[in-house]
Amino acid sequence: MSDTPMGEGWWQASDGKWYPPEQAPGVRPPARPKLDVGQAISYGWARFTENLGSMLLIVLIYFGVSALFGLFSNFIRFGSGAVSILFTIGLFILGVFVAFLVEAGLIRTALTVTAGGPPDPAQMFSTERLAPYVVAAVLVALLSFVGFLACCVGFLVVRVFALFFGFFVLDPQRRAEPADSIKRSFDLVSGNAGEVVLFAIVVVLLNLLTCGLAIGVTELATGYAYRQLNGDPIA
Repeated sequence: MSDTPMGEGWWQASDGKWYPPEQAPGVRPPARPKLDVGQAISYGWARFTENLGSMLLIVLIYFGVSALFGLFSNFIRFGSGAVSILFTIGLFILGVFVAFLVEAGLIRTALTVTAGGPPDPAQMFSTERLAPYVVAAVLVALLSFVGFLACCVGFLVVRVFALFFGFFVLDPQRRAEPADSIKRSFDLVSGNAGEVVLFAIVVVLLNLLTCGLAIGVTELATGYAYRQLNGDPIA
C-alpha cells in the first residue's frame, strides 16, 4: 500500500491508496508447487540410469570411503593411556568429517544433475561450503536428539522437516546459513507436509529394501523434490 503508484500495474482503491498488482480484485495468488512423489522417484531412476557409470562410481565412493575408514579405525591402534585416548578422539572427529564430506557430495550431485549438469565424482570430495553444512548438520542432530528425548515421534518430525537443509546450504543460488537453512527447510515442508511425509516414507523403504544401494536414485529424487517444491526449473 502506498500514497503513490510504485510501478507498473499498481491500482488505486476507493480509499485513495495505491496497491500492488497481486492485490488487485480478482487476482488469484500463484498456485503452490506440489510434489509428485511418483514423478520424483521416476526422475531419480531415469537420471541415474542415464549417467550410470558416473552415478555408480559416486555410490561406490559413498560406501567405499565409509567402509575403508571403518576398517582403518578398527585395526589401527596407537600408544596407550592418554595418547591412546587422544588418538581415539582424533579418529572419531576425522570419521565425522569424512561422513559429512560424502553426504555433502551426494547433495552436490543431486543439485548438479537437477540443474542440467553431469554428475561429477570429484564433487564427493569438495569442501566448498562444507563448514556451514557441518554446523547445520550438527544443529539438526541436536534437534533430533531433543526430539527423541521429548518423544520418539519428535525425532521423526525433525528429520522430515529438516529434509532439505543441506540443499539450502549447498545450493549455489541460495547459499543459506546454517540456522536459516533449517528454518527454510521447515517452512518448505510445512506447506507440503503430506506429500513430503509420503516421499520420505518411500525413500526410506527403497533404501531399506536395497540395503542402501538405492541411495543414488533416492538422492536424485530428493533433489527433484527440493527444486519442485521451490518452483525451480528442473533439467
